[in-house]
Amino acid sequence: MKNYEQLTLAIVVPQTRLIRGVHKMFKNIAKFGSVLVIIGLLTACAGSPIYHKTFMRGQIVGVEESDVVLCIGSNDGAQVGQTLDVYRISNVNPTLELGAEGSSAFKREFIGEVVISDVVDDHFARASVNSGDVEMHDVVELKK
Repeated sequence: MKNYEQLTLAIVVPQTRLIRGVHKMFKNIAKFGSVLVIIGLLTACAGSPIYHKTFMRGQIVGVEESDVVLCIGSNDGAQVGQTLDVYRISNVNPTLELGAEGSSAFKREFIGEVVISDVVDDHFARASVNSGDVEMHDVVELKK
C-alpha cells in the first residue's frame, strides 16, 4: 500500500503545481491585459473618434485666465458666437450603486456661460468665459 501512496503523490503533487502555475500565468496575463487597456485609454489620441465621442466631448480641457479650450469642434457643430452653459458634475453619493432606481449618485450644478470665439479644428474650440468660476473638466452644453 505504501508504494501506491508514493505513486499517487508522485503524480498528484506535480499536477497540482502545474495547475497552480497555469492559474498564476492566466492571472498575470489578465493583469497585463488590464494595464494595456488602461494605458491605451490614458494615452489615446484626442483626435480618435471613439475617445473623443466617449470620453471627452463637451469637456473643458484647458483653462487660461478668462479663456477656455472646449472639446467641441466643427464635427460637433460648434460655431463662433454660440453660447454654452457650463455645468460641474460631482459625485454626491459614492456608495450608491450606479444605475440604482429612484436616486442619482451625481449632481449637475450650473456654473456659468462661455461663448465660442474660435473653432480650432474638428475637435476643439476656444471660448471666452461670460460668467462663473469655470474649471478643467467642467462640461459644456449648447444653451437652449
